[in-house]
Amino acid sequence: MNKSGLSVISLILFILAFAGAWFYVKPEWETVSAMQQTRDSLREERDSTNAQLVQLQQLQQELSTASEVSQETSLAAIPETFNQDELLRELSALALSEDMVLNSLNFSIPEVSGGAEIASAQLNLNVTGSQSNLIDFLRAIETSSRKMLVRSITVQLGESVLGGRVNFNLSVETYFQGAI
Repeated sequence: MNKSGLSVISLILFILAFAGAWFYVKPEWETVSAMQQTRDSLREERDSTNAQLVQLQQLQQELSTASEVSQETSLAAIPETFNQDELLRELSALALSEDMVLNSLNFSIPEVSGGAEIASAQLNLNVTGSQSNLIDFLRAIETSSRKMLVRSITVQLGESVLGGRVNFNLSVETYFQGAI
């Protein structure tokens, strides 16, 4: 073989090596490009999330100073003990002031675990009155000095409806601090 034949074979081997490398590197190049785009989008997402985090931290700082006052106010509205006698007097007075008749009051107190700061008690009230009196009674419960939450209202219509008065069953949740 002469030099020109060797040069041609070298050129063909070089072209084959270059083509093989190209076909080997090309798919990897596309994978790397896709990973770079994913990395860039993840960086943008991280930056926007960090910006939101900074805003939320600033909001938390603003609220923490205001919420200390509201926490103290809320704790003042939650008695230290269940005090069922006071609760009964308060609900009777509210019903009387809104021209409602408190027929019955049942309550159940769940077991309070040792570490619980706030516990709740479920109340079931049966009251009689008009619909407008009920609305006023519910407003009175909402503005009561004790935290109470009305969970459900059931209306009992029947033959005993006299003068527009209706029986209502209320399911109410009230809260207290510590153990009974």
